[in-house]
Amino acid sequence: MDQSRMARPPAALDFQLADILEFRPDQGIIRLRDQRVFILSAAAMGLLRKELVDTLGVATARRLLLRFGYADGYHDALNLGDQFGRGDAIQALRLGALLHTLEGIVHSVPERLDYDPATGRFEGRFAWHRSYEAEQHIFHYGAGVEPVCWSLVGYMSGYASACLGQDVYFREEECLGQGAARCSLIGRHAAGWRDELEQFRFDYQGADLRGELERLRVAARRQRQELARREEALARREREMDVLRARVMRHAEAQRFIARSAAMRDVLELAARVAPLDTTVLVSGESGTGKEFVVRLIHDESARAAGPLVSVNCAALTETLLESELFGHVRGAFTGAVRDKAGLFELASHGTLFLDEIGEMAPGLQAKLLRVLQAREIRRVGGDRTIRVNPRIVAATNRDLREATTAGRFREDLYFRLSAFVIAVPPLRDRRDDIPPLVHEFLRAAASRMKKPVRSVSAEAMALLLRYDWPGNVRELEHAVEHAVIVSRRAAISLRDLPVGVREAPESGPAAGGDLDLGAAQRVLIAEALRRFHGHRRRAAEALGISTVTLWRRMREHGLDHTRPDRD
Repeated sequence: MDQSRMARPPAALDFQLADILEFRPDQGIIRLRDQRVFILSAAAMGLLRKELVDTLGVATARRLLLRFGYADGYHDALNLGDQFGRGDAIQALRLGALLHTLEGIVHSVPERLDYDPATGRFEGRFAWHRSYEAEQHIFHYGAGVEPVCWSLVGYMSGYASACLGQDVYFREEECLGQGAARCSLIGRHAAGWRDELEQFRFDYQGADLRGELERLRVAARRQRQELARREEALARREREMDVLRARVMRHAEAQRFIARSAAMRDVLELAARVAPLDTTVLVSGESGTGKEFVVRLIHDESARAAGPLVSVNCAALTETLLESELFGHVRGAFTGAVRDKAGLFELASHGTLFLDEIGEMAPGLQAKLLRVLQAREIRRVGGDRTIRVNPRIVAATNRDLREATTAGRFREDLYFRLSAFVIAVPPLRDRRDDIPPLVHEFLRAAASRMKKPVRSVSAEAMALLLRYDWPGNVRELEHAVEHAVIVSRRAAISLRDLPVGVREAPESGPAAGGDLDLGAAQRVLIAEALRRFHGHRRRAAEALGISTVTLWRRMREHGLDHTRPDRD
């Protein structure tokens, strides 16, 4: 008997949510007949759904939500059947669609319901509008290629199975989550799905879900173990880096090299990390930034530290002389060559060869250098035999070699040979935190050398030194401090003691933009003095040329630690 054309019984379908639910706000309970239910936001369900997908994977999460929906629908059908009777199966299915709509889950519209009670044959079609599950999926993942209303499809399958007393399975044919205007689904009795039946039974009843979850648990445990191993390796690597940083800073302090700024500390750390690897290094930076110290650090921290560090300034020699210096010559190769001479490549074969100002090398010599770097063998000027060499090459430049290759002034293939690992040393204007300690170090050295009782720098002078851009970098700063020590007649360097070029330069540092004022300079200076004298206020005050009371007052003004008692 075909029940699809039956008239809709108004008595059973014309109801509101309050007609089927029992609200007990005084007890915090809502019931659908004997079954307790509760209201849960779509967003919360969407987050739970996302967690399942991200944790279990799409396939397992889909089956889990299908089964969850099936149980939910099955129980709702039983409860509605108890409340409104178990007569007409088609009427019960319409009730389920209406319940879905009333609950705000989806606007469910039955389009076709064919059922023959005698044979059990069933086919139904529903249109869904504004599915919350599809909306949540799109919100978290965007539109996909497969239908995504898994729990709602499971609900319809469980609901219909309870109503008809046999296995019924629904499947989405199109879905809002795929970009369709609506969701549509079709349901059939179990045998009606023919070859697809086994897949439905696997999805709803397959015993492998527990196994899948167990496999996921095992995989998660392995992932946790791997993560623990990686964290331990990371912690071990961090401890190694701490040791490396400490060694680098001890080396810098032993050479009286100042590196308080984060930028310069990063440079020294890079140098220390590449030092043991015996690779070619290119150190770039403006003149006077400290490139030579970086090269020395690379050599001293390498396996070649026992060998020589041989240096040559490529800008200081003519092409002919530089070729002879690098590769050596034999007696009679040119006028004045009265004996054989080994080149720097031979001398540095067990050490490091430092090619300073490599960007100034003549093009013809660049080609010869490239051949040596490729073949690792040289031929002395005027000689006829090759000599194997194996120095580590470290080059330095104050030019932009990349730009020079584009302009045709430097060979591109040589640039790539030299730039296996590039370290860029920042100019002093980009690491102004280094200026106060550099000033104090240069002041100490100059005052000792010149036997003058100059011990400190006034706050105004320090503020100016912090503002100035230092085109000559650290070297210019050292000369400026030496000049100030020479002309100073007091224990503290004042503004008028600084070179005219520094005093009259236009403001271009942080202070010019309002980020650094006299107060900020004082704070930097006081903090540096306290650090240098390990918190000893009396000695810090003496170095600053102020009384301990003034120091304490200014520490309080600048938010420095003024609660710790002074140490004698």
